[in-house]
Amino acid sequence: MPDSAPRSHVFIIRGDITNLACDAWLLPSDSRMEVADAWLSAVPDAAGRLPAAARRAIDRDEILAARLDTHEGDPVPILTTVPLYGVRQTDDLRPAVRAFIEAGAAAPHYTKRPTRLLAMPFFGAQGGGGSALRGDILRVLLDEAGSTAERLGVDVALVLRDEKAYALAQHVRRTEHGWEGLDHALVEKARTLGDHAKAGRLVPFMGSGVSVSAGAPVWSELLRRLAHDAGLDDVEREQLSNRDPLDQAALLRAAFEARDGTAKHAFSAAVAQHVERKRYGLAPALLASLDSEQAITLNYDTLFEQAARDAGRPRIVLPDESSVRDDWLLKLHGSVTNPETIVLTRDDYLGFNSGRAALSALVKATLMTRHLLFVGFGLRDDHFHEIAHDVQRAVDGKAHLGTVLTLASDPLDEKLWQGRLDFISMSPSEAASMDPSAQRADAARKLEIFLDIVLAYASDGHSYLLDPDFAHALTPAELHVRDLLMRLARDADESAHETAAWARVDVLLGELGAERITGSSPTR
Repeated sequence: MPDSAPRSHVFIIRGDITNLACDAWLLPSDSRMEVADAWLSAVPDAAGRLPAAARRAIDRDEILAARLDTHEGDPVPILTTVPLYGVRQTDDLRPAVRAFIEAGAAAPHYTKRPTRLLAMPFFGAQGGGGSALRGDILRVLLDEAGSTAERLGVDVALVLRDEKAYALAQHVRRTEHGWEGLDHALVEKARTLGDHAKAGRLVPFMGSGVSVSAGAPVWSELLRRLAHDAGLDDVEREQLSNRDPLDQAALLRAAFEARDGTAKHAFSAAVAQHVERKRYGLAPALLASLDSEQAITLNYDTLFEQAARDAGRPRIVLPDESSVRDDWLLKLHGSVTNPETIVLTRDDYLGFNSGRAALSALVKATLMTRHLLFVGFGLRDDHFHEIAHDVQRAVDGKAHLGTVLTLASDPLDEKLWQGRLDFISMSPSEAASMDPSAQRADAARKLEIFLDIVLAYASDGHSYLLDPDFAHALTPAELHVRDLLMRLARDADESAHETAAWARVDVLLGELGAERITGSSPTR
């Protein structure tokens, strides 16, 4: 099978569609072009932002989807109409999905991805008979999005807020759709990492490449922008670029302080301004959807935190927050929310241990007890090398630290870390004949697809099983299991409920969606 990225792909994430960096997104409405109240804060006066010609075409049932006027550089909302009185047959939604993707494929290219990314919520399940067909509707959305995206050569992200819909979508895709267009060996590596995540052992360790999908600059570009802000001329910028990056940052800080002597943190504030983004890309969204209690990042931005909140897995941020709970994000090099904590220059690195020894200890413990997944990370960070060295020394050089996802194979890195890190490269075998920028873009998209497959295998939830809204999507065998469990919940008397064992049964039933059991047997 080919090892380049496939022509199209359907991603599944948990999140808020209005916070995702995409090219266009589906705004559901009825045939009167009215949208639900939940969307009004994101798109006020939606119908008023439709071009007059599009309004007339929708009124005449000539089209089902049209782009709204929006600010330049923002993802384009595409008003997409569904049946006025709700969905009675799930296939009623197929024309709307096709119309949205066709309109999105012609929208301006907002992202830097080589393939347009169109985002679609779980729509059509409200009103009429739609709420009782949620499982079937989900299958139709996945199926139609996949076939239309393939025809037009675009990517689609199905963005879900509901945990049950997310669990079912991952189950359907994992068991019924497969991974066409990707090398089998790569899929098996994704499955192995997904198994680590399912066991609670996988911890994402994120570098700057994770934020690039949202348009954030890589390290070299950040330094160029800071040099421009500092007022360096062309000759000075050329001389600066020949220095070590840590020394470049130190010289730039000095230039900022000389220019803004009264502004103590002018340099850090400028860094924060350049790296922060209001929308997260696919990489943070996918990593935030992982069922991982821990995460580590060298990034200053807040994209992962925002994605985690939208995915229903909010994180405490260390060291900024003092409260203790399992779900945490360790920001080793500071944050835009506290610019003076940003670690960028050589002095910052040398002073790290004196001020943040506890953070290094936390990373070392994680390295020794978990499997780290390095994403968007060049492995040339001096601080990381110091931590990894201490871990190796503590365990007599026998620690396997984790897996590195890279855009291109680097034999020297692989030799340097042999036995301690596994490397998975996204670069296609024909890369030597490709334009370097096109090669990098193709590999970055392939990495997103790889993470999506990891997420599919990491998902092990079945909270939809006992929810009557999803009964129509179950297989006969699943329906049989559902019927047995519902009978158990219905027939258990007071004496059973009072036993210690029932507490465990009750937890299981809750995990499978028992809160909505009505006592009636499921039907199809």
